[in-house]
Amino acid sequence: MGIGKNLAEATKAKISLMENRLSGTLKPVAPRQEFVHGLGQRIQTGNRTTFVNPAANWHLFAILIAGLVSLAMLLAMVARAILAQSGKRHTA
Repeated sequence: MGIGKNLAEATKAKISLMENRLSGTLKPVAPRQEFVHGLGQRIQTGNRTTFVNPAANWHLFAILIAGLVSLAMLLAMVARAILAQSGKRHTA
């Protein structure tokens, strides 16, 4: 247990040393006024997306319907198999 504690202390010391070193290296930078203004304009106006006609996504709708039908059939088969197994147990 002493080894783990010593390792944790060494790691904390390394992290503290690294933080001190980076605090002296990394300095805040003020962005150019043109950049800030342009970014503000893009955020306020943005690109307006047009709504897509739902009829254009008919293939997505068809896949959704096919998936739901497949799920219903799978559930019906599982229910039928469970009922068949339970019916055999009662007659045996």
